[in-house]
Amino acid sequence: MTRADGRVSGSKPRLVIERSRSGSVSRELWRGLIAFNRSKMGPSHYRRTVISARNPKGRLLGGLILESYWRESYVELLWVSAKVRGMGLGSQLLRRAEDLARRRGSRMIHLNTFSFQAPRFYEGLGYRRFGRLTGSPTGHSRHYFVKYLRASPTLSR
Repeated sequence: MTRADGRVSGSKPRLVIERSRSGSVSRELWRGLIAFNRSKMGPSHYRRTVISARNPKGRLLGGLILESYWRESYVELLWVSAKVRGMGLGSQLLRRAEDLARRRGSRMIHLNTFSFQAPRFYEGLGYRRFGRLTGSPTGHSRHYFVKYLRASPTLSR
């Protein structure tokens, strides 16, 4: 029997590994989470920005993916080709992301990196480590960083 709140009384939910409908179920899950978050925090003003670095011929040398929502930003990915590492490109990309985050009204920017990637790089740019998971992956660790940003004129949403 179905109750007024949509739940079925007397039966337990069943867990399903979605194989054929994983894309549509994923979208529905995101819609549910976004609706819940919006009910608690208001609109997120989510924006995803991809910044690329290219050589004069247009070849990709590196880039950064930035997600901004509410009053924070998250560096989803930062990658620089081994051919140009150590030339300041990573720092340029991160500074550009920080500038965009400030202009969008973000008070902080955060990210995570593995121990075999670049934890010291982020520390050198003023990021503060606030967490670490050891053994992820085996023999390494994952490090979580945050940097608090000063205000800057906000971009139009």
